[in-house]
Amino acid sequence: MMVYASEAEVKAEIVSALSLHVANPVVIFFKDEQGGMTLERTAVFRAAVAADESEAVVNGVCDIGTDTDRGIVYRGSQVEPTEAGEVRYLFFEAKINPFEER
Repeated sequence: MMVYASEAEVKAEIVSALSLHVANPVVIFFKDEQGGMTLERTAVFRAAVAADESEAVVNGVCDIGTDTDRGIVYRGSQVEPTEAGEVRYLFFEAKINPFEER
């Protein structure tokens, strides 16, 4: 699996993929985990889209791993109510190692 050097690189790839389906997508870093004795961490990113007709967006980005040498993987979504209506949060995962040589 491809490893990225920074969160910014991953966010740019996800924004690029979402831009084909959503105007001005917003992607944020959500959380990360790192095992012991390693420099590599698994980072999770979250993007919010309107829940109405969001299935088309999911279908458009669920193969993101094939477009990025499997470096970014779509991990699912969850819908939450807001004052403006329902929002569907899409979750993406990537490996990050700031010391990785390319």
